[in-house]
Amino acid sequence: MATRPALAFLDILRDEGVDRVFGNPGTTELPFLAALSETEDAPEYVPGVHECAVVAMADGYARATGRPAFVSLHAAAGLANGLIGLLNARRSRTPLVAIAGQQDRRHLQQDPMLSGDLVGIAAPAVKAAYDVQHTRDLPLALRRAFALAVRPPAGPVFLSLPVDVFAEDTEVEVPARTPAPPRGPAPGIERAAVLLGDGARPAIVAGDGVGREDAVGALVRVAEACGATVHHQPMADCLDFPTTHPLYAGMLPPRHDAIRAALAPHDVVLIAGAHAFTPHQYSPGPALPPGLTVIQLDSDPDEIGRNFAADAGLVGSLGPSLHRLADLLRERVPDHTAKARALHAGERHGAERDRAESAARAAYSPAPLAPWAAAHAVAHGLPPGAAVVEEAITVGLLLRRLVRLDRPGSYTHTVGGGLGWGIGAAVGRALAEPGRPVVAVLGDGSALFGIQGLWSAARQQAPVLFVVMGNGAYRTVQDTYAAMGGKGICPGTELGALDFTRAADFFGVPAVRAESAGQLRELVAGAAALSGPLLVDVPLRE
Repeated sequence: MATRPALAFLDILRDEGVDRVFGNPGTTELPFLAALSETEDAPEYVPGVHECAVVAMADGYARATGRPAFVSLHAAAGLANGLIGLLNARRSRTPLVAIAGQQDRRHLQQDPMLSGDLVGIAAPAVKAAYDVQHTRDLPLALRRAFALAVRPPAGPVFLSLPVDVFAEDTEVEVPARTPAPPRGPAPGIERAAVLLGDGARPAIVAGDGVGREDAVGALVRVAEACGATVHHQPMADCLDFPTTHPLYAGMLPPRHDAIRAALAPHDVVLIAGAHAFTPHQYSPGPALPPGLTVIQLDSDPDEIGRNFAADAGLVGSLGPSLHRLADLLRERVPDHTAKARALHAGERHGAERDRAESAARAAYSPAPLAPWAAAHAVAHGLPPGAAVVEEAITVGLLLRRLVRLDRPGSYTHTVGGGLGWGIGAAVGRALAEPGRPVVAVLGDGSALFGIQGLWSAARQQAPVLFVVMGNGAYRTVQDTYAAMGGKGICPGTELGALDFTRAADFFGVPAVRAESAGQLRELVAGAAALSGPLLVDVPLRE
């Protein structure tokens, strides 16, 4: 059916499930903004005052809804501001479709204000970038962008749209949406069941693909069927295995030597949906110990054998593949064997958790708080069903050891490394899941990068509890500097004392300063009763 370009654009957005547009408005997007304003059933426009917050909101929204979110940026400068969020989305494999308005084509050769090489700017940070030069191509390009955003590996797709593309006095055809073909279990599951089932000391690395593809329950079945110890992948972006489960052994550290040591006691490992182990600091040697039998399962064929050799490489949808693997393992591994392994693992992991709990409780005090105590107060104050959005870096590592979560989607992080994601991502998640408590745990350095997101939180009255851990420094940089033998304090890493209650007040967000670990725990527990945002400033000590 033929229709006007802007209306065709909105028709496709609705058809793709887009109910919100996250954006920062500008003159080169005015035809699109006019269509949103003048169309009765158009998606809601959710504004932000900086593109870093805008893309982060879309990221959090996409992760919570399970479908691509839509972002509107403004010209070359706005796109450049949004690159940090697009880079995070690409590394975290969050499906987004982003547009930016290009200058009018009729004077583009004159290098007008706001113009630039939008595709060239976006390309390194997105999965694909396209320049739409003809109005007739607009609907097809948009359909293609949504399809590509969700195809493994998922990620952001960018379209450069000259302002006059929407303004042309012409009609375009709207292509029908083609449903994604169903994906089934991976071929070769039978051999994988033999390798994993015959292992005497099996292990599993739960990658973020498990959480993204809603396959946590299936992976639990696999682990229980063979009694395998389960680790989260390094710096996991989401909950890929219940942290309450007796077989859960915690997150692998993001260094090859530490991963090698953690997996050394095992003779076979299943690596499910993990992207190359995402190491942070370099350490010599491979990630996997010698002699380890490796089974790798992923929905992205490029992951198989990418950074390590696999004895069995499987490509298929994670949920159906893992369910089939669990069924085969139950036939192969005696039930009493699997239960005995789980019992021994539970005793060992329980003792390790008890030690962490004791250390954290012993650190309780009035403010300024010890990092262990602050992390413990958050972990044990979380209301039932809460979603944690974490960008706390050093405190976040402690929090991961203390949280007891089993609901999919209850913990999110970004491995992209671009600071400023947490505030916006928490707002996006709250908009996507009304009624679910959202607690954002942020480092003070991270919060400074995305502080403009508080404006959107106040405007949307998003019921998010923002917990800012204030150590007055880029502590992870200082710790790494010291580990490398650096002398004194690493230059540029001291932030000094910061009062985030004043920043929150400026943006219209109520705030309080935590005076003790006990009070912090009570504030976190109250997140379920929030009707709007609240910021808690948590002063930390060494």
